[in-house]
Amino acid sequence: MTTEELISLELFCSHQGVEIAFVHALHERGLLQITVVQDRSFVAPEVLPHIEKLARMHYELDINLEGIEAISHLLERMERLQSDMRALHERLRLYEEG
Repeated sequence: MTTEELISLELFCSHQGVEIAFVHALHERGLLQITVVQDRSFVAPEVLPHIEKLARMHYELDINLEGIEAISHLLERMERLQSDMRALHERLRLYEEG
């Protein structure tokens, strides 16, 4: 992905009212990917809704970074389980029809 396709972290944070240090802390905890080019930080456009969701947890709900990390991992696990359950329902439907 080229820098033309990426969003400047500075620009995003200034428009959204999010501290750059907060986004870097999320990156350090492995909750999102930041690309650094010539000492400038960038994020992929598809990551923006995720950053916004994590920022709302922090700024609006006063959830600390440890809580955000725990919630994120639980949400990811829940999404995987739901996906597995849909796949199992589909397999079961095939057996019931056959």
